[in-house]
Amino acid sequence: MLHRAIALLFGVAFFCAAATQARAYGSAFSDIAPGTYQAGDNVRFSLDRYQQQFLLRFAGQPEVFVLYANFGSLGGRVLLYDSGAVALQVGSWGGMTLYTDDHPEGLPTSRVGDSAPPVLAQISLQQMQNAADDEAAHLSYVRGLHLSFVADQNAVADNGVRALAFDAMENAARGIDRFTANPNARGVFGQRVASVRMQTSEKPTIRITDKVLYVTFNPRTGYLGRASSRAIATALGKVFGIPTN
Repeated sequence: MLHRAIALLFGVAFFCAAATQARAYGSAFSDIAPGTYQAGDNVRFSLDRYQQQFLLRFAGQPEVFVLYANFGSLGGRVLLYDSGAVALQVGSWGGMTLYTDDHPEGLPTSRVGDSAPPVLAQISLQQMQNAADDEAAHLSYVRGLHLSFVADQNAVADNGVRALAFDAMENAARGIDRFTANPNARGVFGQRVASVRMQTSEKPTIRITDKVLYVTFNPRTGYLGRASSRAIATALGKVFGIPTN
C-alpha cells in the first residue's frame, strides 16, 4: 500500500515570496501587459492579471494556468508554472520568450491584441458527473487505465465550490494523462490507483491511500487554490519516482 501526501505547490511558496519582495521594490512586473500574444508562427495565447499573479491560456485549449512572477538573470523576469517550470521569460529590454513542450528552446513572443480574463463556469451536478465519466472514458481509451472520478459532497454541494471542483478535476485528469504518457509510469499508476477523489482543503495536495488518489483544492482562493495539470504530473512523478519531462 502506498500512503503519501505531496504538496503540489512545493515551489509556489518561494515564488510567491519572491513576487511579494518584487512588489516591495516597486512595479517590477507592471510592464508585463495583459493581452493576446503570438509566439512563433503558430502559437497564440492570452495573459491576464489575477490578484498578484498571471493567468495563461493557450488558444484552443481549455486549461487556465496560474503563473508566478519571479526575478530572472541579468535583470530579467520569469513567469513560472506551479510545477516550477518556466513558462515565459521577460528580458530586461522587454522582449518576451515562451517555452513549450514542443519548443523548449523558446519562441519569440509579441503582443497582438487585448484579452478578457477567464471566469470559472457554473457547472450543474449532472455536468459534473458527465465530465467525470468522460475523463474516465478518455483515460481508458488513450492510456488503458480503468479509473473512476468522484467528488466529496463538500466539493459539489455549493455552485461556487463545484465550479472549482470541476476545474480541479479536469486538471487532475489532464495531469494523469500527461504523467502516464510514459509507459513505465502508466504501468505503476494503473497498479496502484483505481479511483480519483476530489476534496476541499487548505492547499492543493495529492495523496494515494488504498488505491485512491485524493486531489485537494481550496475553493476560497479560486484559480490559485487548485493545481495545474503540470503540477499534478510533477507530483505524481515524485510519488512514484518517475520524473516527468
